Amino acid sequence: MFLLDPDIFVWDLAILVLLALCGAGAIVSAVWIQHHGNSPRVSRVLVSIVGVLGFVGFLTISYGAFVEPSILRTTEFAVPFPLSQPLRIVVLSDFHVGPYAQEADVQRVVDRANAVLPDLVLLAGDFVSVPETDMDALKSLESLRASLGVFAVLGNHDIGEFRSVGGSRYATGNRAEDLTISLERMGITVLRNESRVVRTGDERFAIVGIDDLWSPSHNLPKAMEVEEGVPILLLSHNPDVIREAKSDRAALIVSGHTHGGQIRLPLIGPIAPIPTKLGRKYDQGIFPLGGSRTLAITRGVGATFARARLFAWPEVMVLTTQQSEQ
Repeated sequence: MFLLDPDIFVWDLAILVLLALCGAGAIVSAVWIQHHGNSPRVSRVLVSIVGVLGFVGFLTISYGAFVEPSILRTTEFAVPFPLSQPLRIVVLSDFHVGPYAQEADVQRVVDRANAVLPDLVLLAGDFVSVPETDMDALKSLESLRASLGVFAVLGNHDIGEFRSVGGSRYATGNRAEDLTISLERMGITVLRNESRVVRTGDERFAIVGIDDLWSPSHNLPKAMEVEEGVPILLLSHNPDVIREAKSDRAALIVSGHTHGGQIRLPLIGPIAPIPTKLGRKYDQGIFPLGGSRTLAITRGVGATFARARLFAWPEVMVLTTQQSEQ
C-alpha cells in the first residue's frame, strides 16, 4: 500500500512530494499568467516554462510510478544455440515480491509465460525484495508449465546481499535455504553451482546455474563440470559472469539483475548506474559475445528502491533458439 509499508515509506513520500511540487508549480504558474497578462514578456515566458515543466513532471512521475510498472510486455528474440531443433525459452527475473509486488502480480506473469507454451522456463533470481518478505506471494510459480522443466537460480536479494542508492554494498538476512526449499516443493529445479543435462529428441544440452556472484558461495568452475561436447546454457542472476573465463564454454548465458536500468530516458538510456561491473553497455536485450556465445539480459518484472519504471517496461523475455555451431 502506498505510504503504509515502512520499507518503502521514504520512497513513497519522495514520490508524493515530487508530485505535489510539480503539480503546485503547474497550477501556480497558470494562475499567475491568468492574473498577470500585462507583465513583461520575459516574465511570462519564464513562468510558462516553469508551468510546462511542472505539468510534464507531474505526468511523467505519475506514469512512471503508477502506470508503467503494471504494463507487462512480452519481448521475443532469436538466439543461436547448437541444437538442430529450436527451443522456446521463457526468461523471468526480478520478481521482488514484497511492498511493490504481491501474489496477483506473480500470477499475471505466470499466466503470460504459460501462454507462450515454452519448452523451458528459466527464473533468473531476486524472487524477494527484502528478507522479511512473505514467500507465499510466490506460490503461483507452481503453475508454471514447460515441457522440459522450470529451472531457477537465486539473486542477490535472495541471499541478503544489497546495494545502497550510493552504490555501497551491505548484507542482511539470507533467505537462500528457505527459497530453495520452497521453490523445489513447487517443482522448480534450483541450480546452486550445479548443472542438469536435459534431453530433447535425440539431442541433449546442459543447464548450468550458479549462486549469485555477490555471494561468497558462488562457484562457476564447479558448476561448469559438464561433459565435453555437451552444449551449455548458463543461468546467472548477474551478467558479470561473462567476465569469468569459465563462462566461455557456455553458448548461451541468461541473466537479469539490471532491470534495464529501471529508469531510462530516450536517447540517453539508464539514468542511474547499472549495478554491474559491465556497466551501461550491457543493460538489457541480446548481446553477441563472439566465439558463438550470446548473452541475454532480461529487464525483469519487478522494481527496487522507488516504485517506478520509466521506458523499462516489465518483461517476459522469450528466446527462440536457432541452430549454430558451438
